Amino acid sequence: MKWSASACAAATLICLWSCPSVGAQPSKRLIYLGIDTPQISDLPQIVPDLEQSPFDGWVFSVTSDSARGRERRFDFTWENWGKREFTQQELQPTVDTLRKTPFKRLTDNFIRVITSPGDVDWFDSHDTIVANARLAGWIAKQGGMKGIFFDPEEYVSPLWDYHKQRHASEKSFQDYAAQVRLRGADVMRAFQTEYPDITILLAFGCSYIYHKEWPAMHGAPAFAADTNDPKKLETFCYGLLAPFLDGMIEAAGPNVRLIDGTEHSYLTLRRKQFTQHRRAFEQHVLPFVADDQAYKRKVRLGFGIWVDALWHRDEDERGYFDAPPDGRTKFAGWDGVDFSKNYWQPEELQMSLTNALRESDQYVWLYSERVFFQGSDKNLPPAYEQAIRNARKAAELPE
Repeated sequence: MKWSASACAAATLICLWSCPSVGAQPSKRLIYLGIDTPQISDLPQIVPDLEQSPFDGWVFSVTSDSARGRERRFDFTWENWGKREFTQQELQPTVDTLRKTPFKRLTDNFIRVITSPGDVDWFDSHDTIVANARLAGWIAKQGGMKGIFFDPEEYVSPLWDYHKQRHASEKSFQDYAAQVRLRGADVMRAFQTEYPDITILLAFGCSYIYHKEWPAMHGAPAFAADTNDPKKLETFCYGLLAPFLDGMIEAAGPNVRLIDGTEHSYLTLRRKQFTQHRRAFEQHVLPFVADDQAYKRKVRLGFGIWVDALWHRDEDERGYFDAPPDGRTKFAGWDGVDFSKNYWQPEELQMSLTNALRESDQYVWLYSERVFFQGSDKNLPPAYEQAIRNARKAAELPE
């Protein structure tokens, strides 16, 4: 058969994505991240309850055994990216508890690391942050976790916004991008020093930068949604995330798995839409990536779905988000009895999760803020739980 140059290029692209260096295609997994995440100290007592949930793993936040930990729940998860250096001694009880928790069905659990408070500049010393990253890898490895759920959202500080960095008036975007790339490599090396075959499930990666629109500012033009002009990185509020991920990819060892969790797929329903997300992940983001060959070898695609989507929606947000799949323009946000008030109807949630699982490379994560899946506050309507289980069955996940 005679192949054209374009056909050869397409075949090469397919091979790069379908033949990852990290091994054969893994089994699909459905993970849960929610507001009802329990304290790790309670896991040995409640794990039988968690094992009854329709998931293959949970994302757990970490609380230190310290005065600060007793004052603030999940202090390690929320305060690791700053000036406070945690110690192995104050995190040892977390590891001990994870080790003695009899996980059976829940095979793919993660600990959550948030880039918060983010109160340091990229040109400051990052020794404390790197030390904490090494501890995160240690907790995950010694605690029998699959890896780290890495959440780069700017909850506290504009960590990824070049124009809000301390030295932006003195240093160019290129200066900051180069420095941030070094920091990304440092953090990746810290994670894998303790856990060489770690899985890093990112809440979102470069595909988020591609997906979001951004207004004109700082003398730069506006950028429409789904655009991949590299100049977007300099003005977009998450522009510095791209070089950070370049550093992570560059430093990642041969057995590390990096997953773009595609948080902006929260409201995605149809298979065609998930396919569009894949096209963006595989092709459209490449202008944001320093080494596209390494990116294709080391990064895989996942999806996030928000079960109680837009529960906080108010009049000011109308038009900002997509309308529900059935075309309603008004809905309250979340109601456990009157489902017509919810963004997702049970059958729609089932369709969304089924398509996400079929299109992902391995992981889909379900997010919630007002729906609780465990404990005395459990309020998951049976119809929605059945929809999740039906999606697992349709996507051929084990019961």
